Formats: sequence, C-alpha cells, structure tokens
Amino acid sequence: MAQKNVSITPGQKYKFIVKSAEEAATIIREKLGEMAQVISVRQVEGEGLAKFLSSPKLEIIAQIPVEEPAPEAAQPSSLPEAEDEPASDNSQRRRAPRPRKQRAAAVEGGRDETELVSESLVRAMFNNLPTGRLWTLLSKAGIPTEFLAQFEEHPESRKLKDQPLQTAISHFAMLMRDRAPSRNLALSNRVAFLGSPGAGVTTALCKQIASDVFLRGRSACVMKLEADEPNSAEGLSMFCEALGVALLREPSELRKVPEETNVYFDVPGMILNGKNIRHLQKTFDELGVESRVLVVNAAYERTLIQEAYTRATALGATHVVFTHVDELPRCGKLWEFVLDDGLVPLFASTGQNIAGDFDRHVIDLLVRRTLSAGDE
Repeated sequence: MAQKNVSITPGQKYKFIVKSAEEAATIIREKLGEMAQVISVRQVEGEGLAKFLSSPKLEIIAQIPVEEPAPEAAQPSSLPEAEDEPASDNSQRRRAPRPRKQRAAAVEGGRDETELVSESLVRAMFNNLPTGRLWTLLSKAGIPTEFLAQFEEHPESRKLKDQPLQTAISHFAMLMRDRAPSRNLALSNRVAFLGSPGAGVTTALCKQIASDVFLRGRSACVMKLEADEPNSAEGLSMFCEALGVALLREPSELRKVPEETNVYFDVPGMILNGKNIRHLQKTFDELGVESRVLVVNAAYERTLIQEAYTRATALGATHVVFTHVDELPRCGKLWEFVLDDGLVPLFASTGQNIAGDFDRHVIDLLVRRTLSAGDE
C-alpha cells in the first residue's frame, strides 16, 4: 500500500489491498487525491485455511492520469496492467480490466485465483462517489458508499443536494421508507430459527414465542433439532416451563400437537456450508417447515452478513431477524439488507430481555438510529 511520505508520480500505478469499497475510496483519496482513477478491481481470497476464516479482500490498482499522456506510452510497473481501451474523447474514462482468460496466464501455476468485481461496484466505490455534507453525514452513519452511490442515481435523491441539510435528512428518511419492499409474508404455523454460532438464535426464538403467548394469546410449542454439534436445552427448557410451553424432543411428538398451535424449531448454531444446508433442507422438508428465519448478528462485518444471506437463500429462508442491534454505534450497513427483496425482516433485537427489547418496525428503527448517528 502506498505510504504517506511516498512521492506520487502521475501515470504510475499503485496497488491497495482493502477490506471494503468504502475503505478503498477513503484510502485512494487520502493517498492519491481527488484526480485519481481506478483502473483495476479484483476480489482476492486468502489461501489455505485463511480462505475459510477471513473475508475476501479487494485488490485496487489506481493511478493519477498524466496531464498530456504520450500516445501508447507504457509506464514501467511490476503490477499487472489492464488492457487499453480504444481512444476516447472522455479523458476520465476508466480502462477495462484485463479479460479473465488473459489474467489467468499471469497467475502462478496458470490458475486464476481472483474474480472481477462488478463494474457497478467500481463506479460506486470511486468514480460516482457521492459528495456533499448530506452524503458525508450518511456515510458517517455507516451506510455503505456503494449503496449511497446507487441511491444517488435515482432522480428523487438528486434533489436533496439543493435542500437545507435538516430538510434533506428528513426527505432522505422518507425516500428510504418508500423504497422498502411492500411485502408482509406471514409466518406459517411451523417456523425454524437458524443462524451461525453467536448469532443469538435461541434468544430470538424465545422473543418470538413470548410475543405469541403474551401479546397475541396464541398457543405454541418448541422442538429442539439436533445436529453434529450438541444443542443444549437447559435455558430453553426453563423458559418453556415458565411460559407453559411444551418442549418436544422427537418428531413423533408432533402428531399430538393441535393444528392451531405454532411449532417453533430451535436449530443449533452452525455455519451454513453445503453439507449443513443439505441436511437442514431435508429436515425442514420432512417436518413441513415452511417459514425459515435467518438470525443475523448485526454486529458482524457487512461481508459476513452478505454471505449469510446468500447461503440462507439457498436453504429457502423466508424471514430475517437482526440481533445485537443495541451494540451497533452505527447501523446504516443494515439498510441494503432491509431493502432487499428477498428476506422479510421479522424484528430487530435490541437487548437480552426475552419479554421485550425487540422492535418489529425495523425500517423505523433504522431511520431513527441511522440519522441520529449521522448527525453526531
């Protein structure tokens, strides 16, 4: 990565390894300045065990364009260069990344270990990065840069630049609410809660049951599902006893459950790899589980949440619960997931209180917490 005390030469290429597009945009501006151009973006995974334990990173190659570039003059560099585009009147136009087949030859052993990041991500990361005080505040609130760039492309959002800051913030909140998918997929009477270890799956399930029993007067029961890892029932057993809710152990016990009773399945925390997805898919199908709720620790990195979404979708997930929201100083990163057309937000958990500390109006919660964080 370029250092602060390094002399920057126009036309020279500089490589940055970063964790996110937001970090890339910040570093490139700090190191190379506003005139820098992104000419290559690749997603790079770790090797060996690190490939499974860490998030993919972005390899960014950028440069400052020379004022009067010599025709076809190549700058010496140890970095792989992108193929030149045909001549264009637009001097700011980015050159296309090297085609995949050509890049493969540059990788040791002839293997292509990288994947191109989409063109829209590059634009969002740098070339179309929103500017102005409003976007600075929203970025400070934790809303990802590429999300803001995509949002700025809508005609309604462009009008915000000409409004007073407080008015623009208020209108931004209204636009975000309007963009939320208008869907309300009700839970079936057989619901499974699943997620990675530490996501708070059982706690989220208990909050849902408490809401059913105390607030809605519905009858419910719980069945614990087992997997390769043991699924302790001690805390859940005490909770069920306190609420007068039956705790089932065997699938055969489901035959005695009245049809109007909601059955909640507690899945042990597990990583949703291919093996576990196939196992859960088979189990849910056999038990008639139609509603499948992904429980996500909102304090996790954005890339981990994205991966959980992708894998849960393969499992047929229908809803999502965000836990540990109270631990987030900025929750703007959750917007893209709440506005996603896939999983329906069931509620957001804001504490450990089983009978409370959750909010079903997730959009309103994000508006309050995002804008308050951005205005600090």
